Amino acid sequence: MKALAIGVALLNFAPIFFLGAGLFFLAQLVDRLDPRCRRMSLAGLGLVVLGGLAGAASDFSMALSGEGIPLLATLLYVFGAPGMALVAAALLRARATVQGRLLNRDPWLVPSLISWTFLISAFYLKDSVPGEDWKRALAFLSLLATAGACLAAGALGWRRQLHMAAGLFALNAAATAAMIGMKIFTSENIWIQMLEFMIALAAESAFAFASWRVAAEYQARVGPTAPVAPKNLL
Repeated sequence: MKALAIGVALLNFAPIFFLGAGLFFLAQLVDRLDPRCRRMSLAGLGLVVLGGLAGAASDFSMALSGEGIPLLATLLYVFGAPGMALVAAALLRARATVQGRLLNRDPWLVPSLISWTFLISAFYLKDSVPGEDWKRALAFLSLLATAGACLAAGALGWRRQLHMAAGLFALNAAATAAMIGMKIFTSENIWIQMLEFMIALAAESAFAFASWRVAAEYQARVGPTAPVAPKNLL
């Protein structure tokens, strides 16, 4: 059973690869549609991948020695949720650009304020309320941000008649909600971990494919439906 747990823990790194690939393709899409948000989307990519790797490393330590690494487990939420908020904000602004709505305010302002609000709330709950409520606060932010990112990316795909890609983004948002629910509201055991892995692998590989397809479409075709923000806005 221990060997099975170690194998599942090692496999948990695979969905992070697909998630990172999908976020990379979306960062390229953002760079093409609204270059002002390029750094924000790349920062979000870095935070999400670092958080995911930290969480997977903690799970591997738990499977190997029976003890997780609390700091790494915490980084999964502290890095992952704000990172996805940055990605969502960048994609929403890219969609607004495509729709001809140019937003002049600092793109970092809103996602930073929202992220710090949730982070401060989580740290307060961790120090004052026993239990896992602090994780639920950041998981809620992650869920909202994932839904926003998938909605914006799916809408961009739908605009180019990429209906399957839009559906895959919706699938990813639903799978993320399911995984967060299992991680928070169920007790961890090998079978739950295997189920989480299978859902994560399917969802993140679909996310990577859909992100590549939408980014490639906007890279290949430039027209009235996909205005490109001038590079001198950086």
